[in-house]
Amino acid sequence: MSETIDLSGRRALVTGAGRGIGRGIALRLAAAGADVAVNDLDPATAAKTAAEVALLGRRCVALPGNLARADEVHAVCDGAVDALGGVDILVNNAGISLYRAIVDCTEEDWDDHVDIMAKATFLTMRRLAPAMMDRGWGRIVNLGSYVAQLNTVTKFFGPYCAAKFAIVGLTQVAAQEFAPHVTVNAIGPGDVATEMMELEWVQEGERRGIPAADVKEEYRRRLILGEFEGPNDIAGGVLFLCSALGDHVTASHLIVSGGLPFKV
Repeated sequence: MSETIDLSGRRALVTGAGRGIGRGIALRLAAAGADVAVNDLDPATAAKTAAEVALLGRRCVALPGNLARADEVHAVCDGAVDALGGVDILVNNAGISLYRAIVDCTEEDWDDHVDIMAKATFLTMRRLAPAMMDRGWGRIVNLGSYVAQLNTVTKFFGPYCAAKFAIVGLTQVAAQEFAPHVTVNAIGPGDVATEMMELEWVQEGERRGIPAADVKEEYRRRLILGEFEGPNDIAGGVLFLCSALGDHVTASHLIVSGGLPFKV
């Protein structure tokens, strides 16, 4: 038996969708039939992804905004509702990542991570979930991380890990409060081949005094599946959670990491 995922008539907001994972998610949802509102901090990249959505024959709107600011989060949410007539699917993807020891992190580093990821996730859900519940259907997917598991092997990402753990906890509570008609899940990427990941390899290489290419190869060898994911691999997990195939999945943190190791 084969099934085709059809999101025709659904309206999605994807944050941080100007590039990388967010762009992959926006395009995958659009290819399945959804109209998509594209948020990104950079107006140019938001417009570029929105144009790609339009080429797939879907309605789209570019909504630049800094999700560290509550007023801009509200403006992005309201702009998506106004442009598409509502939001049925919310994907909280926007994020940052800083490779730095805890003792070297500033209060600003902490605030940036928590605001852009955890607080923005809280604010978008608070803004959009009530209408989903009133309509009797909704899908929310928040970007967690493989690091947001107990005893994960990682260091130098203190604020990032804290924000991602917060997102997973918030997801589990929201799933209970928004049930039964709105599912809320997190998806946890591993090492995805993006510009952000390439920068992390450079930063780690500088800390250790070795080439970034050597760091990258070390990361690749630790993967059970032996190769890095691409944005489309994460997008496939999001598509599953937003489709009828995921109707009975909620409060989960789906790890899509290629088998990254963690301690038990």
